[in-house]
Amino acid sequence: MKNPPTSQLTHFLLAADIDGTLLGDEAGEALLHEFIDKQAGQFTLAYITGRYRSSVLELIEEGRLPRPRFICGEVGTEILDMEDPSNEIGQAYASQVSSTWDLEEIYRLGTGDGIHPQEFEKGQPRFQAGFHWDARQKSLHGFHERLSHFDQIYIQASYSEFIDVMPGVLGKGNAVRFLQKQLGLSHEQVVIAGDSGNDRQMFEMGFKGIIPVNALEELKAIARQPWHYHSSHPAARGVFDGLRHFGFIEAVQ
Repeated sequence: MKNPPTSQLTHFLLAADIDGTLLGDEAGEALLHEFIDKQAGQFTLAYITGRYRSSVLELIEEGRLPRPRFICGEVGTEILDMEDPSNEIGQAYASQVSSTWDLEEIYRLGTGDGIHPQEFEKGQPRFQAGFHWDARQKSLHGFHERLSHFDQIYIQASYSEFIDVMPGVLGKGNAVRFLQKQLGLSHEQVVIAGDSGNDRQMFEMGFKGIIPVNALEELKAIARQPWHYHSSHPAARGVFDGLRHFGFIEAVQ
């Protein structure tokens, strides 16, 4: 791929996971930087990731990732608008969470057979309860049972190792939908990309979705709607292949 493609639409939002989706393939990473340099405002880039905000900013500073408009970190439970020092969009997003959100109670009830709290390297996220999981369906079922009286939470398992619990109004998919509305875009002007189970919520929102060939089976198995595209290319090259498939960008000459 010698030249980055150009946009055919007036504007679109690309909401993509980072690890395994945009990173992990050198040729694709180079193409991503070229595309950002060339597109001249034709699309909005949002990183939708399980990483801390500070970790994403480090990748940007190191030149591994181009600067986006938005960073939706901690599995989509926070939004940072890189163009707004007051981060009004991020504040509005967080304000949706009910005052009944109780991390301590979720950790207390969630801990049980095969499941124990995750230790976060850079501090406990405000709206994400993380657990290590032994990958048994029996223990996952017990986890859901113990938290069944909470009616405003979202539970997702990924990598056959982790479980995340977050307020039902937040998460990767809800972050994308929130940005869509804030930016005044139609549903058709949004495309998502991911590679693992913690991207599941994005693929439950009805957006056009791209799954690179290196994605885990836990995502491939559930992302089977007609508007989900499974690329034969890895990571970022798979994302660009998907953008061409959906008509968001031109084919590379």
